[in-house]
Amino acid sequence: MPDTLLSWYTRYLDDPRKVEAQLKKRPVLLYDPPPAEKKEGAIGEGDDDDDYQFRTQSGVSTPAIGGGDPMAVVVEKTKDNAFQRRVTIGRTQNNDIVLEDASVSRFHCWLHEEGGTWHLSDAGSRNGTAVAGRRLVAKNPVPMSSGTKLKVGAVELTFFSAEGFMAFLKKRSAE
Repeated sequence: MPDTLLSWYTRYLDDPRKVEAQLKKRPVLLYDPPPAEKKEGAIGEGDDDDDYQFRTQSGVSTPAIGGGDPMAVVVEKTKDNAFQRRVTIGRTQNNDIVLEDASVSRFHCWLHEEGGTWHLSDAGSRNGTAVAGRRLVAKNPVPMSSGTKLKVGAVELTFFSAEGFMAFLKKRSAE
């Protein structure tokens, strides 16, 4: 379930081991809103579509992305998703991770683990998926490393391994 980065920091400062146990070696996707000056002149500026929603399939929580709050979600399967080996990302509720943004396809991309490495694949989406600035070829998995920048449609995210996210929390909470 996605949560604000502030909540993650608070839990980390209270008990880093508890946060590490919560992650269970699973990676994290981080949404850090762009600075206001970067948002100016963006495609769809002034439209209501530039307010993103980022949540898990359960729909229990619908924290807003694009409203200015950095958000993080643990990459994990939901029990009801048809693709058992893939963590799906898309605009519709049947995905494991839902990004409610007009630039995101209904089923946009997926993450899967193979040999201890997480990979990202585009599902043939309309607006594409990019890793480190390079657009992916549909259904061609690309290995992910901690700190890698992703773009799902127009939504920019950062992929972190569990260890990388813990290091990120440690560094940012010390600032």
